[in-house]
Amino acid sequence: RVHGWGGGYNNESLLYILKQISEAYISMLDLWELDITTVNKKGKTRKEVKAFLNYLGVGVDAQAALQVHNLRESKPKLFFSRFFNKAYYALAGGEEAIKNSCTNISEQITLVADGIEIPLPPDSQGIIFLNIDSYSGGVPMWSNGLRPRRKARSYSEGHILNGSKSFPRNDSIDDLADYEVPKELSFEEKVAKLTACDKQSSCQDGLLDVVSVRGAFHLGQIRVGLGNADLLCQCREATITLKKNFAVQIDGEPWRQTQSTLSIRRKPDRATMLHRSVADNGGVESEVTKLLNWANEKEIIDRNQYAEIMGEFSRRAEFKKVKKQQDKTW
Repeated sequence: RVHGWGGGYNNESLLYILKQISEAYISMLDLWELDITTVNKKGKTRKEVKAFLNYLGVGVDAQAALQVHNLRESKPKLFFSRFFNKAYYALAGGEEAIKNSCTNISEQITLVADGIEIPLPPDSQGIIFLNIDSYSGGVPMWSNGLRPRRKARSYSEGHILNGSKSFPRNDSIDDLADYEVPKELSFEEKVAKLTACDKQSSCQDGLLDVVSVRGAFHLGQIRVGLGNADLLCQCREATITLKKNFAVQIDGEPWRQTQSTLSIRRKPDRATMLHRSVADNGGVESEVTKLLNWANEKEIIDRNQYAEIMGEFSRRAEFKKVKKQQDKTW
């Protein structure tokens, strides 16, 4: 969806789809890694690594997805159509709304983003880390979310862990690893910068957009446009400490996670995607992509130059698309 291809195949002409692919232009997508560290009762440490592209959820959204997953594993014959699949998710969400099994999650989970502990809303029942602004069938949770309204809070050095860094969205997609928070910023200013939530969502800027939801019923409201997620922060890396067992999901794949520490970091490489062009015959974006491919094939530019230019072009094309959407909204 975020690359313009829609939610799925709807019996369009295959020739028409192939024509659109030939006119598409390059777009980049950040890749993320989840490190899970678990310590058993005997003190032995076990580590596991998973990868995700779109989102990671802890709490109520993962709990509903886990119920459907368990039902699918035990009775696969029940899942024979897209309509019934969605119905099972709605039933699982309704059951979870009654049970409220993820209440007091703010007391059972610690979230540290870019080295700074982020307080969770007291009514939170789940937190979601978004790489793309599309969730649960295309819902733009970040762009439609509510910015935090917290009272001023005093932070001591204990809240700033391991030399925290907060990463803004720059005019260029240059190596974000070289960026450092100016030393003159106070702790309160660093926290304010991290939790400002005033930047547009982007799938290629090296940042995750973190939101909170207040339960299964709230998720249903968000899904139909009657509610908004609570925005928490935008960060480059995060650590989640689970003080009890919780449901966790990445890109729709849920599991039951025991007490552990979850660490999220961006992978060094990014995925190269094709973005559908809205203009007839591809538009200028497609022509630029073809030009860069030609220059690379003719060895006019080397592979590293090609990657740098293509990455910057992809970022600017995304910025242009977002600006057009904003102009239409206004």
